[in-house]
Amino acid sequence: MGNYIIEVDSEQIRQAIKKADKVCGTLEPSMRKLTFFAENEKLYLKASDGCFTGFFPLTTFFYKSLHPFEIPLDVVKQFVSELNGKLTLSFQDGILTLKSQNELLRLRMNFIQEEIKLPRFENKVVFQKKRILSELDFVSCFLEEGSYTDLFYAFDRLEIVSSHLGLIAYSKIENRPTNEQSDGTGEKPERFSLSIPYVSTRHLLKALDTEETDSIELSYNPNSDKLLIYCGDVYTICGDRPERAPDRIREVVRSIVPVARVYKEQIQRLLRRSLISGRFSDVEVYSRHDEIVVVSQQGSIAYKGSVNAEASAEFSVKTKAYLLRSALNRIGSQYVVIGNSGEFTLFSSPSLSRFLILRNQRVQGV
Repeated sequence: MGNYIIEVDSEQIRQAIKKADKVCGTLEPSMRKLTFFAENEKLYLKASDGCFTGFFPLTTFFYKSLHPFEIPLDVVKQFVSELNGKLTLSFQDGILTLKSQNELLRLRMNFIQEEIKLPRFENKVVFQKKRILSELDFVSCFLEEGSYTDLFYAFDRLEIVSSHLGLIAYSKIENRPTNEQSDGTGEKPERFSLSIPYVSTRHLLKALDTEETDSIELSYNPNSDKLLIYCGDVYTICGDRPERAPDRIREVVRSIVPVARVYKEQIQRLLRRSLISGRFSDVEVYSRHDEIVVVSQQGSIAYKGSVNAEASAEFSVKTKAYLLRSALNRIGSQYVVIGNSGEFTLFSSPSLSRFLILRNQRVQGV
């Protein structure tokens, strides 16, 4: 490797590190790394949580080669946090030196054998950034480590599904035609499906929220089982094939019969109050005459509250209070529609685009 000296605007590297910080998220400090690499006369930073990866351009780089290397993210983050003006980067004898005015930081470069290439996009589909992040947040907000978010795309529709402790979340987005393609091509993938780890889903939400763009381009690479994401910067996220298709969920959603309509604030208040019996307490929500009742219990502590709301059919669901409260908080409207569909009860937005699905205990045999 040669000896190189380049200049980078301190704000540019600070913004790249801010995004890298979101990508790595809650990883152990020793695992939070920045990788430097060069491609097509540009110097890039790469960061990853092991599944979700971001690639961030820093500056032009006209040298012939730069062997990829890693340095600690948190050390560099702290050093550049208060810098202004130009930052000089010196690559010499396996040492990276960052210098700004009368301050400098020296770090040993940990060279890696992996060849790093910037992902290439083919067969893209474009969505509104605000919408897709909102739906991903809704579907993943109540999950915990070890859970997954399933994505199913087919012919301009993206469906997002998750489940945890008997609570199923389902969301669908209809794609709107747009000319916002990064390379001018309009070819779209016919279909893809991917099951993404919960932790990486949350890191994705936080990283993409920092991007100052209105749209997100998705491109699926079946050879690597990775979803490519363009949102100002380039990202990839890994995943497995989902265990099952959402056919049964679609059927349940299509056959929903609304039985009640309540203010979200009212039912959220009862769910919040039900946590008096403990954060992990079980909660039952059921209809009775002209009321919807919320009951929670854990050990020797029990809570009961109700709101006035006439239900045209009986329902009763059981889950964890904090799960339902977290998911309903992101339902996206001031009203919640409660409906029955076969052996299930659904909590939905009035637009019928977001659903929380639980088994109806009032159905015989459930």
